[in-house]
Amino acid sequence: MAQMIKFSRCNQLILSNFRTNARNFCNQAKQQPTTTTASTDNNNNPMSKGTYKVDNFEKKLLVWFGKYKNADEIPGYVSQEVVDRARNRFRIRVANIMMILTLIGCGIMIVSGRNAAERGDSVLKSNQDWHREYNERAQKEALEAQAAQKKN
Repeated sequence: MAQMIKFSRCNQLILSNFRTNARNFCNQAKQQPTTTTASTDNNNNPMSKGTYKVDNFEKKLLVWFGKYKNADEIPGYVSQEVVDRARNRFRIRVANIMMILTLIGCGIMIVSGRNAAERGDSVLKSNQDWHREYNERAQKEALEAQAAQKKN
């Protein structure tokens, strides 16, 4: 019972602290509307400074997605945020291309399946044909082996 009281008291403290912080945040937002630009954000954010060394592939991504005009303009160190954004855009683009190719492949398989059905081909029929040819070949080899034993 004592533990439940401590636990609920802890929750009450957390909730009251959250409410106080939320109230203060709302009051600060009403008092000082902030207008930030990208340049001030970059100066204050330690991750925005060039701290990440890019490799050749990442340079190609940065050029491909328009962050820089060519690979020569890219500095030796770039912010991690810029590289992550380029990687994410690349990953999304590759995923979209894969989805489109999958849909095209499905369409091709549907058309080829319909054409095979019109010709009378089926998986069952091709499987039976393969087994028939395999059994005929096995019988032929067995007869040849018997003939070779009789000669010896």
